[in-house]
Amino acid sequence: MSDTNSGYTDDDIGYQSNEASQEAAHFNAEGKITLREQVLQLFRTNKRLTNEQVASILNRPEISTQPRVSELKNAGAIKDSGEKTVGRWGTRITVWELVK
Repeated sequence: MSDTNSGYTDDDIGYQSNEASQEAAHFNAEGKITLREQVLQLFRTNKRLTNEQVASILNRPEISTQPRVSELKNAGAIKDSGEKTVGRWGTRITVWELVK
């Protein structure tokens, strides 16, 4: 499966420039909720979250949830709330919120 676009499917699912990553981005079994949809549902329920919180609630590594947060931001579903909090590594991190 070869794509010449910028690394995103028509559904704004990001992938790396290798065939396995592209196939995984394009795979969608009917009735299966994607990680991106799980993240969006969390924002619909909780309204404001950091990526650390998303990863913790879903019991997933941050490296898998962060791209989904970015995809939702790029799609206009969530935005920077303007609030920062201190993350577990002592750095300031963004609190994201659902776009109304």
